[in-house]
Amino acid sequence: MVAQELQEYEQAKQYYKKALDIFIEFGDRFSQASTYHNLGMVAQALREYEQAKQYYQQSLDIKIEFGDRDNQASTYHNLGMVALQLREYEQAKQYYQQSLDIKIEFGDRFSQAGIYQNLGIVAYKLREHELALQHYQQALNIKIEFSDRCTQARIYAALGLLAAAQENYAEARVSLRTALEIFLEYQYDFWAGIRREILERISQN
Repeated sequence: MVAQELQEYEQAKQYYKKALDIFIEFGDRFSQASTYHNLGMVAQALREYEQAKQYYQQSLDIKIEFGDRDNQASTYHNLGMVALQLREYEQAKQYYQQSLDIKIEFGDRFSQAGIYQNLGIVAYKLREHELALQHYQQALNIKIEFSDRCTQARIYAALGLLAAAQENYAEARVSLRTALEIFLEYQYDFWAGIRREILERISQN
Protein backbone atom coordinates (compact mmCIF):
# COMPACT_ATOMS: atom_id res chain seq x y z
CA MET A 1 0.00 0.00 0.00
CA VAL A 2 2.93 2.35 0.73
CA ALA A 3 4.45 1.60 -2.69
CA GLN A 4 1.05 2.21 -4.26
CA GLU A 5 0.73 5.58 -2.50
CA LEU A 6 4.21 6.49 -3.77
CA GLN A 7 3.05 5.49 -7.29
CA GLU A 8 5.71 2.78 -7.37
CA TYR A 9 3.23 0.50 -9.07
CA GLU A 10 5.53 -2.27 -10.25
CA GLN A 11 6.90 -2.61 -6.72
CA ALA A 12 3.38 -2.53 -5.29
CA LYS A 13 2.34 -5.27 -7.70
CA GLN A 14 5.16 -7.53 -6.50
CA TYR A 15 4.28 -7.01 -2.84
CA TYR A 16 0.58 -7.65 -3.40
CA LYS A 17 1.35 -10.82 -5.34
CA LYS A 18 3.56 -12.09 -2.52
CA ALA A 19 0.78 -11.38 -0.02
CA LEU A 20 -1.69 -13.16 -2.27
CA ASP A 21 0.55 -16.22 -2.56
CA ILE A 22 0.66 -16.49 1.25
CA PHE A 23 -3.10 -16.08 1.61
CA ILE A 24 -3.60 -18.84 -0.98
CA GLU A 25 -1.01 -21.07 0.71
CA PHE A 26 -2.84 -20.82 4.03
CA GLY A 27 -6.30 -21.06 2.51
CA ASP A 28 -7.28 -17.58 3.71
CA ARG A 29 -9.71 -16.98 0.90
CA PHE A 30 -11.53 -14.05 2.48
CA SER A 31 -8.32 -11.99 2.72
CA GLN A 32 -7.60 -12.68 -0.92
CA ALA A 33 -10.51 -10.42 -1.91
CA SER A 34 -8.90 -7.16 -0.77
CA THR A 35 -5.56 -8.18 -2.30
CA TYR A 36 -7.16 -8.90 -5.67
CA HIS A 37 -8.93 -5.54 -5.40
CA ASN A 38 -5.63 -3.76 -4.71
CA LEU A 39 -3.97 -5.58 -7.58
CA GLY A 40 -6.82 -4.33 -9.74
CA MET A 41 -6.15 -0.76 -8.64
CA VAL A 42 -2.47 -1.10 -9.48
CA ALA A 43 -3.23 -2.61 -12.89
CA GLN A 44 -5.71 0.20 -13.50
CA ALA A 45 -3.08 2.81 -12.60
CA LEU A 46 -0.74 1.12 -15.08
CA ARG A 47 -3.54 1.24 -17.69
CA GLU A 48 -3.57 -2.55 -17.87
CA TYR A 49 -7.34 -2.49 -18.03
CA GLU A 50 -8.03 -6.08 -19.05
CA GLN A 51 -5.82 -7.30 -16.22
CA ALA A 52 -7.50 -4.90 -13.82
CA LYS A 53 -10.88 -6.25 -14.85
CA GLN A 54 -9.78 -9.81 -14.08
CA TYR A 55 -8.45 -8.87 -10.64
CA TYR A 56 -11.59 -6.93 -9.73
CA GLN A 57 -13.78 -9.81 -10.87
CA GLN A 58 -11.81 -12.24 -8.71
CA SER A 59 -12.20 -9.90 -5.75
CA LEU A 60 -15.91 -9.52 -6.41
CA ASP A 61 -16.45 -13.28 -6.69
CA ILE A 62 -14.94 -13.82 -3.24
CA LYS A 63 -16.95 -10.98 -1.69
CA ILE A 64 -20.14 -12.46 -3.13
CA GLU A 65 -19.13 -15.92 -1.91
CA PHE A 66 -18.72 -14.61 1.67
CA GLY A 67 -21.78 -12.37 1.54
CA ASP A 68 -19.61 -9.27 2.01
CA ARG A 69 -22.16 -7.09 0.26
CA ASP A 70 -21.08 -3.72 1.66
CA ASN A 71 -17.56 -4.07 0.25
CA GLN A 72 -18.85 -5.24 -3.12
CA ALA A 73 -19.80 -1.63 -3.87
CA SER A 74 -16.22 -0.39 -4.30
CA THR A 75 -15.35 -3.29 -6.58
CA TYR A 76 -18.43 -2.76 -8.74
CA HIS A 77 -17.52 0.92 -8.89
CA ASN A 78 -13.96 0.19 -10.00
CA LEU A 79 -15.20 -2.30 -12.57
CA GLY A 80 -17.34 0.55 -13.86
CA MET A 81 -14.31 2.79 -14.09
CA VAL A 82 -12.40 0.16 -16.07
CA ALA A 83 -15.35 -0.40 -18.40
CA LEU A 84 -15.55 3.36 -18.93
CA GLN A 85 -11.86 3.46 -19.84
CA LEU A 86 -12.44 0.61 -22.28
CA ARG A 87 -15.44 2.50 -23.72
CA GLU A 88 -17.75 -0.34 -22.75
CA TYR A 89 -20.42 2.15 -21.72
CA GLU A 90 -23.38 -0.17 -21.27
CA GLN A 91 -21.28 -2.45 -19.08
CA ALA A 92 -20.00 0.55 -17.12
CA LYS A 93 -23.59 1.67 -16.54
CA GLN A 94 -24.51 -1.72 -15.11
CA TYR A 95 -21.52 -1.82 -12.75
CA TYR A 96 -22.11 1.73 -11.50
CA GLN A 97 -25.80 0.98 -10.94
CA GLN A 98 -24.92 -2.12 -8.91
CA SER A 99 -22.54 -0.07 -6.80
CA LEU A 100 -25.17 2.62 -6.32
CA ASP A 101 -27.81 0.10 -5.30
CA ILE A 102 -25.55 -1.16 -2.51
CA LYS A 103 -24.73 2.35 -1.31
CA ILE A 104 -28.44 3.14 -1.17
CA GLU A 105 -29.12 -0.15 0.63
CA PHE A 106 -26.55 0.71 3.32
CA GLY A 107 -27.60 4.34 3.58
CA ASP A 108 -24.21 5.66 2.47
CA ARG A 109 -25.60 8.81 0.89
CA PHE A 110 -22.34 10.76 0.63
CA SER A 111 -20.67 8.04 -1.48
CA GLN A 112 -23.65 8.00 -3.84
CA ALA A 113 -22.60 11.40 -5.23
CA GLY A 114 -19.50 10.10 -7.00
CA ILE A 115 -21.44 7.21 -8.50
CA TYR A 116 -24.20 9.48 -9.77
CA GLN A 117 -21.52 11.66 -11.31
CA ASN A 118 -19.95 8.68 -13.08
CA LEU A 119 -23.36 7.52 -14.26
CA GLY A 120 -23.74 11.01 -15.67
CA ILE A 121 -20.47 10.66 -17.55
CA VAL A 122 -21.59 7.33 -19.03
CA ALA A 123 -24.96 8.79 -20.06
CA TYR A 124 -23.14 11.73 -21.65
CA LYS A 125 -20.91 9.34 -23.60
CA LEU A 126 -24.03 7.50 -24.77
CA ARG A 127 -25.57 10.87 -25.73
CA GLU A 128 -28.40 10.28 -23.28
CA HIS A 129 -28.35 13.94 -22.33
CA GLU A 130 -31.50 14.10 -20.24
CA LEU A 131 -30.38 11.12 -18.19
CA ALA A 132 -26.93 12.63 -17.80
CA LEU A 133 -28.54 15.83 -16.52
CA GLN A 134 -30.54 13.88 -13.94
CA HIS A 135 -27.47 12.04 -12.68
CA TYR A 136 -25.32 15.17 -12.49
CA GLN A 137 -28.07 17.01 -10.63
CA GLN A 138 -28.43 14.16 -8.14
CA ALA A 139 -24.69 14.23 -7.54
CA LEU A 140 -24.72 18.00 -7.09
CA ASN A 141 -27.67 17.88 -4.67
CA ILE A 142 -25.76 15.49 -2.42
CA LYS A 143 -22.60 17.60 -2.55
CA ILE A 144 -24.64 20.67 -1.60
CA GLU A 145 -26.41 18.72 1.14
CA PHE A 146 -23.04 17.84 2.69
CA SER A 147 -21.59 21.33 2.08
CA ASP A 148 -18.84 19.74 0.01
CA ARG A 149 -18.21 22.85 -2.03
CA CYS A 150 -14.75 22.09 -3.36
CA THR A 151 -15.89 19.00 -5.29
CA GLN A 152 -19.02 20.69 -6.64
CA ALA A 153 -16.83 22.38 -9.25
CA ARG A 154 -16.38 19.28 -11.38
CA ILE A 155 -20.12 18.69 -11.42
CA TYR A 156 -20.84 22.29 -12.42
CA ALA A 157 -18.21 21.89 -15.16
CA ALA A 158 -19.88 18.70 -16.37
CA LEU A 159 -23.29 20.41 -16.31
CA GLY A 160 -21.84 23.27 -18.31
CA LEU A 161 -20.31 21.05 -20.95
CA LEU A 162 -23.55 19.08 -21.15
CA ALA A 163 -25.55 22.27 -21.69
CA ALA A 164 -23.07 23.35 -24.36
CA ALA A 165 -23.48 20.01 -26.12
CA GLN A 166 -27.21 20.74 -26.19
CA GLU A 167 -26.45 24.23 -27.55
CA ASN A 168 -27.95 25.79 -24.43
CA TYR A 169 -25.15 28.30 -24.19
CA ALA A 170 -26.69 30.66 -21.65
CA GLU A 171 -27.07 27.84 -19.14
CA ALA A 172 -23.65 26.48 -20.05
CA ARG A 173 -22.07 29.84 -19.34
CA VAL A 174 -23.64 30.05 -15.88
CA SER A 175 -22.54 26.54 -14.88
CA LEU A 176 -19.05 26.91 -16.29
CA ARG A 177 -18.53 30.27 -14.58
CA THR A 178 -19.65 28.75 -11.28
CA ALA A 179 -17.19 25.89 -11.76
CA LEU A 180 -14.43 28.32 -12.61
CA GLU A 181 -15.09 30.43 -9.52
CA ILE A 182 -14.79 27.37 -7.30
CA PHE A 183 -11.65 26.19 -9.08
CA LEU A 184 -10.05 29.58 -8.53
CA GLU A 185 -11.29 29.74 -4.95
CA TYR A 186 -9.57 26.46 -4.08
CA GLN A 187 -6.61 26.98 -6.45
CA TYR A 188 -6.95 23.57 -8.09
CA ASP A 189 -3.82 23.66 -10.23
CA PHE A 190 -4.21 19.98 -11.09
CA TRP A 191 -7.49 20.84 -12.81
CA ALA A 192 -5.87 23.50 -14.98
CA GLY A 193 -6.86 21.60 -18.12
CA ILE A 194 -10.51 21.68 -17.14
CA ARG A 195 -10.26 25.39 -16.34
CA ARG A 196 -8.83 26.04 -19.79
CA GLU A 197 -11.72 24.15 -21.37
CA ILE A 198 -14.18 26.20 -19.32
CA LEU A 199 -12.56 29.46 -20.37
CA GLU A 200 -12.61 28.39 -24.02
CA ARG A 201 -16.31 27.53 -23.82
CA ILE A 202 -17.12 30.88 -22.24
CA SER A 203 -15.10 32.86 -24.78
CA GLN A 204 -16.56 30.95 -27.75
CA ASN A 205 -20.16 31.39 -26.69
